[in-house]
Amino acid sequence: MLGRKRVLVMLLITIIGVSIVSLVVAITWRLSEEEPLRIFGYDVYKFEGSGHYAIFYPMPDGTIKLLKTGKIGIFPTFVKVPRNAWLKEYANRENTLKAMPTPIVIFVNDKGLGIASLKGSKVKLKELEIPEISKITTASAHSCPKDYIPEGYRYCIPKNPERNWIRVITSKTVTEKISFLGLRIDNHVLKDIDFDMRLFLSEATYSHWTAGIDVGPVTLTTTKFGESFKGKGLKLEYTTPREVNPQSSMWSRYVNLDVKYVVTVYGVLAYDRYTGKYTEMPLILTYPLEILTTGSYKIYETPDGSQKYVESKPGSTFYTPSITREPHYLEIPGSADSERILINQGDGRGLIIDEWLNESWHLSSESSFSIPIGPAAVKALEKEGVLKKYPQVRRILNSISLTIGFHKTANQRSMLIYRLQATPREDCYALRYYQKLDVAEDYNKVKVPMFLVTVTNGKSPGFCDPRTGLCTTSTG
Repeated sequence: MLGRKRVLVMLLITIIGVSIVSLVVAITWRLSEEEPLRIFGYDVYKFEGSGHYAIFYPMPDGTIKLLKTGKIGIFPTFVKVPRNAWLKEYANRENTLKAMPTPIVIFVNDKGLGIASLKGSKVKLKELEIPEISKITTASAHSCPKDYIPEGYRYCIPKNPERNWIRVITSKTVTEKISFLGLRIDNHVLKDIDFDMRLFLSEATYSHWTAGIDVGPVTLTTTKFGESFKGKGLKLEYTTPREVNPQSSMWSRYVNLDVKYVVTVYGVLAYDRYTGKYTEMPLILTYPLEILTTGSYKIYETPDGSQKYVESKPGSTFYTPSITREPHYLEIPGSADSERILINQGDGRGLIIDEWLNESWHLSSESSFSIPIGPAAVKALEKEGVLKKYPQVRRILNSISLTIGFHKTANQRSMLIYRLQATPREDCYALRYYQKLDVAEDYNKVKVPMFLVTVTNGKSPGFCDPRTGLCTTSTG
């Protein structure tokens, strides 16, 4: 009798074990990189990688919620994501483009630190790539403590932390006007110009996480796929119906839109090899939440230097586009690469820039663009005292940006056109900027363009900062 009970118990254990394995196999088989699998209100994630993780989610009140921490294993992870908070927040916002945030996972293992957006249930975890640069002052730097590994040339991080290895230092939701498009011409280098700037945003427009981390002595930037925008779109055309003659020594126009975005500062437990002290390594993430400027606009730049709104059908009377001579951004990110397009006087009138971004299945240079963050983010962090306590945060803020992409979506269209023709007075060049963002699993980087262009001969038109676009004076 005892033997029969033992057999029944063993059989029951076997059945339960087989059932659990079958359930795990079934769940794993259904997992997708594009869509999350939900069971009884919980998101199911299967991490491909190793290490310890922490999953965070931004809330409408500007705070960041820690959803779960743990160690990556063979079984899927179940997480309850409070998306209903955003559904309630966006319920009555019909006249804007809104992007639900995706949960973000930050992890660490014996290869380093990594970040991933939880867009789908199958999540490939890839550590951040540290650029190959000369190791500054490594001779005087301390070595990493036991169980710590280098993360860049200044910091060491724990490779197998059990708990309390990461925290949210602060998080701010910011609303402000930011320059999405811009053109600046220095020193009368162009006799005449005509341009065509068009920006169509719709539900084929996607928000992306952008991360910046100070690994000493450089700032590393990466981007992760987010969600599509939903709601009312934007159709903006800003053109010159006929030639315009720039009259001042620093002629500029910037197209500014109202945008809401989140900026979060994390602190990762670290050892500072320069000071020999335990500290926190700052990590900053940005995410565009809402494009507040929507509707349809057609704007002409007139020869007398003013703008004529030929068509104006605003989505909201509170948020309309503006054309200004001064830029609305913190500065061109210090991490951005520049490219010169040479313009020869002898070639006469010609096409300088002809760029067209359109939808794609993947983030690429032809389907995404980057815009700098605005000064309001810095002011908010200054008010919190973060910049005083963590001076490295300012350097990261000067290097990070917002990333927006266009992706294939049925019955929706998004695009950006930037076209510039001109007649040069002398040899000069157009200066363009790109953010080289780590997005691919094989560590390739995508050149994400910025459409804030300066045409110059390299001489200062006054006391001007080429990255901020601000001048204290201007001479003819």
